[in-house]
Amino acid sequence: MRNLLSFLGKVSSPGIPISGRVRIHLLQGDGSDRRIYRLITRRTTVIMVSHPLGRRGRPSENDSFFYIARHLQKKGLSVPHIFAFDRRRGCFLLEDFGDLALASHIRTFSETTQIVDCYKHILERLVDIQIKGAQGFETRYCYDTPLFNSRFTWERESQYFLRAFWKGYLGKGDPPEGVEKELRRIAGEVDQEKKRCFLYRDFQSRNIMVQGDRFGFIDFQGGRLGPPQYDLASLLIDPYVDLPGEIQEELLEYYLRIFSRQTIIKPRQFKKNYEWLAFQRNLQILGAYGFLSRVKGKTYFEEYIPSALAGLKKRLGQKIFRLYKNLRAMILDL
Repeated sequence: MRNLLSFLGKVSSPGIPISGRVRIHLLQGDGSDRRIYRLITRRTTVIMVSHPLGRRGRPSENDSFFYIARHLQKKGLSVPHIFAFDRRRGCFLLEDFGDLALASHIRTFSETTQIVDCYKHILERLVDIQIKGAQGFETRYCYDTPLFNSRFTWERESQYFLRAFWKGYLGKGDPPEGVEKELRRIAGEVDQEKKRCFLYRDFQSRNIMVQGDRFGFIDFQGGRLGPPQYDLASLLIDPYVDLPGEIQEELLEYYLRIFSRQTIIKPRQFKKNYEWLAFQRNLQILGAYGFLSRVKGKTYFEEYIPSALAGLKKRLGQKIFRLYKNLRAMILDL
């Protein structure tokens, strides 16, 4: 706290909306190591983030957040304004988007049409982020590789799933013979998609804040260039909401219509590539839940494992995965 108070003492200026008495409330974080506070004054609120671990490297994770936030804001996209950034301390002062995340907002709807309409608006914003975000984006500011490709997904998602979920969470040994070879082959399919957009990497319902008719987007520091299907899958197969399959299909078709207005695509090939990337996202989700539950002690993530695992099993039942017999047998037996 002393570090944060020192940071606050050095950022007072006319451009920062903090004056008079300030109350500081610690907010509940999610899966990261950041500590997040809401500063409350008589007139307004702002968010203060402390992330000392994000100072490592050049560029660091904090550097990436700072650059990407400013880049997306210049494109007219709804990301938090940065009032101040102290690189040495690893602290930010940010615009406050409130407490209502999409994951909670969706639960207030009583009609399916309300859910679909809400997601259609978000998909429109996603297309803007993907297309506009890629324009002039400088990958040298990406702290964790500049490109999402088959090598990245094999190392960070397929192997992460085996290490953190299969072994770490389920307590299994080495996977059955042939599984790693099949996973590597599926990861290679990611490179079938040649289109490169801005890739948010964690575009899911807890990173989308709702303020009336406005959506605000947070936690994009892992952004880079990559295939558009990944962020689309991150939203549609998100276990926090667990959209029914028929709604996912309807929203996928809607996305294809609006995305094709801004760029040329082949819908049939796009959908096939979507399946490969949705599979990889599913592995990443399970790996993350396993790691956060077992290693970080955040056991509340276990609640979402059944939904994520059910989605993975259903995806493996599709025609394009039939060749991967060892993998299917391993997963379907869980």
